[in-house]
Amino acid sequence: MRLKGRTAIVTGGSRGIGEQIVRKFVREGASTVFLDINREGGESLAKELSSRGSCHYVHGSVTEEADCRRTVQETEARFGPVTILANNAARFIFRSYEATPQEWRDSWEVNVMGTGLMTRAAVESIKKAGGGAIVNTGSISSFIAQPATMTYNSTKAALVEMTRCMALDLAPFNIRVNCICPGYILTPAFTSYVAETGAPFEEVEKQLSKQTILNRLGKPEEIANCVAFLCSDEASYVTGAYLMADGGLTAL
Repeated sequence: MRLKGRTAIVTGGSRGIGEQIVRKFVREGASTVFLDINREGGESLAKELSSRGSCHYVHGSVTEEADCRRTVQETEARFGPVTILANNAARFIFRSYEATPQEWRDSWEVNVMGTGLMTRAAVESIKKAGGGAIVNTGSISSFIAQPATMTYNSTKAALVEMTRCMALDLAPFNIRVNCICPGYILTPAFTSYVAETGAPFEEVEKQLSKQTILNRLGKPEEIANCVAFLCSDEASYVTGAYLMADGGLTAL
């Protein structure tokens, strides 16, 4: 149990990669609180995991400063100071130059500003604990150009630079900050996106798998494993870094 005795916050934790991060943290012994706008999914997951470890759900959005502060307050009241923050919440809005002002705002308010607000809310608590680890969720889209995804890719590129700046600013407080960059992962969001295109899922999966060295798409739990590593003492000398978890896609 690599995270035993730690207290973690996960944003966007009710499904997909976020859900698997929550599950992994609980398995590894961390008292885990997760924030999400999906009340039904959040309450169900918290109820399930509470029988296996310490887990609590907070309904809210990372775009609301009050919700971020409340999440930290509830975490401290239940489990003590925060030592781990996984900034995972995201909006998947794929638009190019035709994006509307509202689409731009929705993308940046969740993916970038939400990460900033949650970090701001949690940092003082992490300082009280004597230090800890923050992991931001980037993407292969942080680094490569993809068609009709300007709104999304620009936010993910920003998160990589935010990670570096956070790592520099927070190092004096013994807080490490890193970024996990998944490739194509078999999440509900990915499945929904493919369905919206009208393309046969099996064909899309086959074509995207060919872009990777491992010749397959990833699973959410594989990303959660990487996040747990970055939050553990095994990564004690890693900060300001980005870990590509993409099956080798960006190595080609």
